Amino acid sequence: MRSRQARATLWHGLDDVPPDLGPTVLTIGVFDGLHRGHRSLIDKARRTADERGLPLVMVTFDPHPARVLGLPKDTATLSTIAHRAELAAAAGVDAVCVLRFTRELAGLSPETFAAHCLAGRLRAKAVVVGANFTFGARAAGDVDTLRELGAALGFSVEGVPLLPANNTACSSTYTRNCLRSGDLPGVTRALGRPHRVDGVRAGDRIVLAPNTALPPPGRYRATLNGRAVLVDVRDDSVRVADGTSGEGAAAVTFLERAGGGS
Repeated sequence: MRSRQARATLWHGLDDVPPDLGPTVLTIGVFDGLHRGHRSLIDKARRTADERGLPLVMVTFDPHPARVLGLPKDTATLSTIAHRAELAAAAGVDAVCVLRFTRELAGLSPETFAAHCLAGRLRAKAVVVGANFTFGARAAGDVDTLRELGAALGFSVEGVPLLPANNTACSSTYTRNCLRSGDLPGVTRALGRPHRVDGVRAGDRIVLAPNTALPPPGRYRATLNGRAVLVDVRDDSVRVADGTSGEGAAAVTFLERAGGGS
């Protein structure tokens, strides 16, 4: 059985991909939060990779495409790229390629994206995507488009049905909605684990990247780098409520709402 890595190899852009990379199996998406629906997709891609004896590469985008394109969508970040790579490795991914999402990338035709990014630099022999996958300028390409292009470029394509969650698709949007409403049990069910945010501790404050997804203001039982703590969420910030201070990397995992918060 294939052993799981602590963290997948991380490539920042196509120029970071090793020039001697051999044939691969790809799975493509934003994968924010790497929820149970994402892991269902990765499971299928992993089986395909094992059948073919090829490495599995997860292709993700940063920042969120909707943020760059100005679409009216909640794009609060559920997981940092580093955490995404950690979760991907645990799910069976060998390498993560982060494509910086720009208007230039968004403007590529489906044909150019498939030929240059997938068949070219990443040497895809099989591509596994969600059934609702779209790509290329103005989302002109879908799974059928990718399958037609793949036939000419030398890779197969499989679209995987979305995993349901409470009569809707298990998605990052569903997870954010649960989090915004304070439904931490719903978040845990969607993610398959409690929600975690990563930042840097400065005294009693956890400094987070802008647009990090947080539950509503209040006090929460949580863990900080594995240690049980109480934290307060206020105005898109997190503070440790036990009177201690510290410095350095901080991973806060939200467990449940607690009494006594402001």
